[in-house]
Amino acid sequence: MEPTFTQPERRSYLIPILVALAALVAAALLATHFYPATTIDIAHIHTDLLPTHTVYKSNSIVVGAADVSDVLFLAETVKVTNQLRVPISTDDVTLTFTNAAGQQLTTKALEKDELANIELSFPALKPLMTHSLYRDTVIDPTQSAQGTLLFALQVPRPMYDTRKSAVIKLSLYHQNPVYQTIP
Repeated sequence: MEPTFTQPERRSYLIPILVALAALVAAALLATHFYPATTIDIAHIHTDLLPTHTVYKSNSIVVGAADVSDVLFLAETVKVTNQLRVPISTDDVTLTFTNAAGQQLTTKALEKDELANIELSFPALKPLMTHSLYRDTVIDPTQSAQGTLLFALQVPRPMYDTRKSAVIKLSLYHQNPVYQTIP
């Protein structure tokens, strides 16, 4: 018998390579959808302060002879930029104020329905709040929203001026919160 040196038919690797490439593309698409590479930015634009000192005078038992209230209204204009591939929606906005002694005070931004009553009591706030940024504001992908947030701090102006820090926390639906330190 004569030896034969015939080779078996060579197998094509085209189909396994195409399946592997399709799996890699699918994994990359899922990763970019669930783990976006871009972020949400918040930038400080401008801060306006309106210190108020109210003295309540009365001779009634309920209020007392003279009750004093110091409220510092902080109108903070910010710009929120959505660099994600999906729309975002704002939720709560809070301000954490830390005084010189290290004590903290956290307050929420006033909402749309609260602003009307506050502006009646303090008319000097109206020019500061020309364009407000409210809860549930939707910001489309690659777009930004600019507006003013109003906070009411129960501190006198000198205490605010000597603060350690004031940090805004912008909470978003289905996203991590974003922080901005007020200079």
